[in-house]
Amino acid sequence: MRTGFVIALLAIAMLCASSLAQEMTAEDWSKKGEDEMFNNSSFEGALQAFDKAIDLDSSNATLWLDKAQVHEFMGDRNKAELAYNEALNLTDEDLQKNPDDADAWWSRGGILDSLDRQTEAKEAREKAVQVYNQTLADSQAGGETWFKMAEVLISLNRREEAIDAYEKSIETNSSKAGMAAITISHLLAEAGRYDDALKASDRALNLTDKDNIQDRKLVLDIKGTILKEAERPEEALQAFDEALKLDPEDKTSLMARAQSLSDLHRYNESIETYQKVIEQGANESNWITNALIGKGDALNATGRKDEALEAYRSLLEIKELEIQENPEDSMAWESKGRALFKMGEYEEAIDAFNRSIEVSPGPYAISSASDAAWAGKGDALLKLGRNEEALEAYRQAIEIFPLNGDAWHGKGEALQALGKRIEGNWAFQMAEKLGYRE
Repeated sequence: MRTGFVIALLAIAMLCASSLAQEMTAEDWSKKGEDEMFNNSSFEGALQAFDKAIDLDSSNATLWLDKAQVHEFMGDRNKAELAYNEALNLTDEDLQKNPDDADAWWSRGGILDSLDRQTEAKEAREKAVQVYNQTLADSQAGGETWFKMAEVLISLNRREEAIDAYEKSIETNSSKAGMAAITISHLLAEAGRYDDALKASDRALNLTDKDNIQDRKLVLDIKGTILKEAERPEEALQAFDEALKLDPEDKTSLMARAQSLSDLHRYNESIETYQKVIEQGANESNWITNALIGKGDALNATGRKDEALEAYRSLLEIKELEIQENPEDSMAWESKGRALFKMGEYEEAIDAFNRSIEVSPGPYAISSASDAAWAGKGDALLKLGRNEEALEAYRQAIEIFPLNGDAWHGKGEALQALGKRIEGNWAFQMAEKLGYRE
């Protein structure tokens, strides 16, 4: 009797779960996908949710774009490109019906960017700005339109205009006023205007609902990063600790805390915090990579060389497994190169960086590791005294991503090693402006 009762309960539960699944809309599944991606860091969960959403609304270009980006993060460029192209086709269909759909033009720009079609991407984004401007001029458009305008302006690298648009979004009571203020603080910090950036981050906290834990954590993490870049490490640590009060297991805040502790030479605490990230992010490649590197560096700083080597070896083993599963995972090859570099295996590191460069998709793809691989290759060549080759590697990295502070610093070291002191000092200054820290 008892067994039958349990079976009956299980059957009812399954029916209820099935009913709930059937009642979920494409929008519900999309939100679940975003939650899996950004809150749970589960790529598999996100992909399953977006697939469910697409089953219910297969003509939604945004869902296909979301799916493409998950594939990118998972290192599967081929599947990502298929989904990007589907998103592009659907967006073009929408624009044929309504050529003045600014949101569709903005989306088209992002898709083309991911497909390395940069000239067309810029044209699409400029068209989006044009249509948004018409909307703002022809009606009493609210803060939502100003927010969208700001986002497109950022993608066009028109940052001062973007800040102005975000300000308009706040003034006109956008529902995204808090996020607008958060982004303003980030943009001001990138420009080196740290005092203004900190004021903006405090305003962002005031504009963000106290129950919105995710956004409040984001503001505190950005504030901590600003303080770190402004060389105020004690205050930066306080900001990250405040973020961790909201969510003690947040890996972004834990990583930032670990790095700040290392900056303050509190290495034992730093090692403990990195270990927490490793334990919590056991199945998440990016977290494990950075945490094992950070832990190894902190162990080295305390003279525990054998334990540091063990951390780097652990990373190497993880990356070897990832490469076995997907031999064209450029990020795994780049991380393998970093592990080998930390172990002093410079020739092997160069081979891994070269492989990462070979299999990397275009530099604008999310899964591209090409600029980091070129910079890593430069570091290894520099260690081997191959200074001319190192200089060329750093040049390649900077050409792909001009804001790579590590590459600019490496370029400075290579130039000084070649006796070009003035040029080297200029490269060091560029690295410092881009936030490079030893």
